[in-house]
Amino acid sequence: MYRSPERVTELIRREREADPRVPVSDLAQRHRVSRAVVLAALGLPPEPAPTPPRERRPLLLDPVSDLIDDMLRRELDSGVRLSNRQILERLASEADFEAASLSTVRNYVHRRRPEIRHDSRGHSAD
Repeated sequence: MYRSPERVTELIRREREADPRVPVSDLAQRHRVSRAVVLAALGLPPEPAPTPPRERRPLLLDPVSDLIDDMLRRELDSGVRLSNRQILERLASEADFEAASLSTVRNYVHRRRPEIRHDSRGHSAD
């Protein structure tokens, strides 16, 4: 069934006059139109554009993340799994990096180990 934009606008306005507390989202759902159409029908200003994403904050491990990733790749090749403590100790000895705690390294390794494992499988098929 065709509904003209004028008819939809009229229905939205009537419904809002009958109950000014009805939310815009409810009107949009009932009339199967977007929130923007409802706002235009009611003569309200459009919703603001979404805010752009913020820049990524630098992480504590950013200066040594490549080194940790290399350690994790080498452990895949060698079959010998490094503990988080071993990684932390190697960061201190090889990169003179002692700013991170064991839990920070553990969280990073916990996230990156499966990603690196997945990436290495994808590249070996090439």
